[in-house]
Amino acid sequence: MMFNSKRTILLAAVLFTLAVAAGCTGFFVNPTLSSLAIGPQNQTITATPVQTLQMSATGTYSDGSTKDLTGKVAWSLTSSGGQTCGTISHTGLITPSASVAGTCSATVNAAFGTITPATTPLTVTAGSPTSINLTASTLTPAVNSQVTFKAMATFPNSSTQQDITTSVTWVISNTADLTLTNGTTTGTISSAAGHGDVINVTATFDNVNSNTVTLTVQ
Repeated sequence: MMFNSKRTILLAAVLFTLAVAAGCTGFFVNPTLSSLAIGPQNQTITATPVQTLQMSATGTYSDGSTKDLTGKVAWSLTSSGGQTCGTISHTGLITPSASVAGTCSATVNAAFGTITPATTPLTVTAGSPTSINLTASTLTPAVNSQVTFKAMATFPNSSTQQDITTSVTWVISNTADLTLTNGTTTGTISSAAGHGDVINVTATFDNVNSNTVTLTVQ
């Protein structure tokens, strides 16, 4: 009789310990997916020569852990502007379309269950531009004023110039006088700029340089 009582007490103690563990640490509860991220972000690839792009998807779970979900998410590629930019496989490999003329803008999407889909912009070009024409809203800016730039590129198989201003890399001779970051079209003349200061600005894209625009501070 005493033996059965001891077994009962021991069993109760074990059950109590398990209940406490479940309440404190989520015992027997699997972590849930809380967010989804994809990369690389905001890429540019060319159709000629063919330049593919491998995407990846990473899930973050409720316990802070991460997991590679590249082969498990539902990938899609949405083109805009009337062209078909390319295709994306179930493993996240993007192949550009050979019919792209000039530039083609698209959005890469990855979906998994009820989690908010992850997206990133993608630009597909027909190839390296044959020329880039850079212009500025003024060549004689005043201190503290803004200057808007526009980079227009001509690509193979297209006679229509494409606006690639937000995709170029800026090369600035005097960064102390002009603040102009990649991905933007408008820069600001510094309050420290002096009258007559000269600033040379060039736009580069896919190793092709534009003409140089020279600003003279007034």
